[in-house]
Amino acid sequence: MATHPLSGARAGWVAYAVMLTFGVLAGEAANLSRGGEVTALTLGNWTLSAALLTALWGYALQRRIGNERYWRAVFWLVLFANSVMLIPVLLGDRAVALFTAALTLLIVPAYLAAYLYAYRSPDLWKIGGGSGPKSVLQVG
Repeated sequence: MATHPLSGARAGWVAYAVMLTFGVLAGEAANLSRGGEVTALTLGNWTLSAALLTALWGYALQRRIGNERYWRAVFWLVLFANSVMLIPVLLGDRAVALFTAALTLLIVPAYLAAYLYAYRSPDLWKIGGGSGPKSVLQVG
């Protein structure tokens, strides 16, 4: 018998994942529609955002995507890279810094989910076993 795709998911995490994913995509689309350039920094930001959103969705849906060692490394890489990118913004114009700080507060739960996904979901990463969560993609 097939299970519902949201079985095992926490409704709040799924709602947050939907909201954040929509917000990120809408923000990037708006930026591009106003003539924003796609630079190496933009591509790097998209990559970091995709990694964070993937971890968030994996946690929200309680699905394995890859393996925990990968997500542990990704968590620290994304956290470090985003912190480094925020430093010049926060040290610049005060209004931009306040706006950026407010937006950053909106993604704190995504970092929490990524941390919980990588470090506090041992049942999720067990291989085999009967009734555990199903893997979306099993790597390594």
